[in-house]
Amino acid sequence: MPDNLTEWLAVLEQFERALDAADETMDPRAFEPPSGPIPDELRARAEAVLTRQQLMISGLTASRAHVAREIAALRRVPSGRDDVPIYLDVEG
Repeated sequence: MPDNLTEWLAVLEQFERALDAADETMDPRAFEPPSGPIPDELRARAEAVLTRQQLMISGLTASRAHVAREIAALRRVPSGRDDVPIYLDVEG
């Protein structure tokens, strides 16, 4: 068993928890991977985590673009002016 297996298991569990609870934030400290390559026993799991992260990034990118379009539409709405009537009196 590689000597960094435990460290990599901890990293993968951290990433999986973050993906499972997308609204929670990961540890704000800078990420530093364990020394050495990921052990072969964890390669499939790491690839699955990477795939989920990429899907999450794609979803966030799409959401961001949608919000940007909504903001752009809101910015096109004219702001209210104080020197013009707001309502038109059609009866009097």
